[in-house]
Amino acid sequence: MWQSDFVATLKTVEAGDPGSLVSGITGFKSGRFDVYRNNVYSSLVKTLKHGYPVVTELVGEEFFAYLASSYVSVHLPQSPVLMFYGENFGGFIDDFTPAKSTPYLGGIARLEYERRLSLHSANAEPISSEKFAKIPVETLLSQRLTLHPSVRVVESNYPIYSIWIQHVSDERLFATPTAGETVLIRRLDHQIEQLLLPSGGARFFRLISSGRTLEEASDDAVKNNCQPDLNILIRLALECAIETDAPIQNQPSRDDQDEND
Repeated sequence: MWQSDFVATLKTVEAGDPGSLVSGITGFKSGRFDVYRNNVYSSLVKTLKHGYPVVTELVGEEFFAYLASSYVSVHLPQSPVLMFYGENFGGFIDDFTPAKSTPYLGGIARLEYERRLSLHSANAEPISSEKFAKIPVETLLSQRLTLHPSVRVVESNYPIYSIWIQHVSDERLFATPTAGETVLIRRLDHQIEQLLLPSGGARFFRLISSGRTLEEASDDAVKNNCQPDLNILIRLALECAIETDAPIQNQPSRDDQDEND
């Protein structure tokens, strides 16, 4: 009870000293809690700035400080591991009225957060291209792949990949696209990679992640008019696949399983 009251007081800037919560603490002086609160807020704002450098660059440091302070006031960390702080920052930005003039900003924030998760995800051994080359196509299509823990997919109605890449590299586009973009994030060879997925890419990877075979995900892509990019999607999925305890072999399709039930 004391802890929850303390946190509630910490979150309310206008609350002043926490009164009876600290009245029994030897040496406590009026105003000291405000100093503590300000230090906590300042530290969390700096944490967000460090975790969202492109968002900071897009809006400027002054506006970002205002944005981050507003977020901190309602979203204190739920974990002592601050590297994962800001998990819902993108959604907060989407609803933040002063940021409505930059509607892509929430998507950029989600992109930066997913990159962070990818960087700190577990290690796993990818399946080598040599191993895949020895597997018959029919067998390969029947597989249910396990994707590397670092794999993330971020969708947006805005060109978040193009905007992001222009702020982190020397690559410059003659004109920023206006259509939405979907980004694949992965960590291979200890390096974070960020790739622009073709149309239908997010759905394809969702199906693979949910246990669909390559054939089932491919058939779905064809039905949704994504056939021109299907080879790209299959190649990316195979590159992101990892070794598991289960050997690669012919497996019954989901339809076969339904018939047997």
